Amino acid sequence: MDFILFLYFAIVFLGLQGLFLFEKHTSLAMVMIGNFLILYHSATHFMWDLFLLTILMTIAQLTRLWRGV
Repeated sequence: MDFILFLYFAIVFLGLQGLFLFEKHTSLAMVMIGNFLILYHSATHFMWDLFLLTILMTIAQLTRLWRGV
């Protein structure tokens, strides 16, 4: 795995983790930015399986953050 892709996953992780709580808007921003960067990376490197998985996981992550679960 590319190091830059690892950083994109880390951004999403930081937005979703519960050890250090961010404000809701900060978590949403980190999840959106991280997932957008993963989508961009997977599209430019023709990783269509990662692209589809990221879309599905983005929907799941945003609904969890939006509902506050």
